[in-house]
Amino acid sequence: MNAGAAGVLALAAVLTLGACGTTFVDETIITEDTAPGATTTTMPVEADAPLDEVMGEIETLMLDLDQRIIDRDGEVAALARINALWAVAEPQIRSNDPDDLFNFEQAIELARTGVERRRPADPSKGYKILVDVNDAYFGTG
Repeated sequence: MNAGAAGVLALAAVLTLGACGTTFVDETIITEDTAPGATTTTMPVEADAPLDEVMGEIETLMLDLDQRIIDRDGEVAALARINALWAVAEPQIRSNDPDDLFNFEQAIELARTGVERRRPADPSKGYKILVDVNDAYFGTG
């Protein structure tokens, strides 16, 4: 083995073995997670709730979801409520108008990815889609 190879081998050994030190956790700096929305409890949604009311509430929740993500203020709770409402609305739309389901799903999925990936532009776009879809579906636009 030549001197260059031995030097590289020694350097690799030092770097590899040096990373195996003992880890200490300073418990005086550990903080509790007290962020708003860290835990969520949502009100149950009646299975026979009128579809227009359910979708209207989803639209209202999505209106400021982008800002909630930016502010880190209740976005998880808002998404939990959207998901609970969607769990009631989706089967109704699927059974009555399956061809219209995709556009609703697209808006809901944008809300989900926005919260999960902290991308406020996603629910903003989802809100715009949902407004258009609601208006077309319920004839309010």
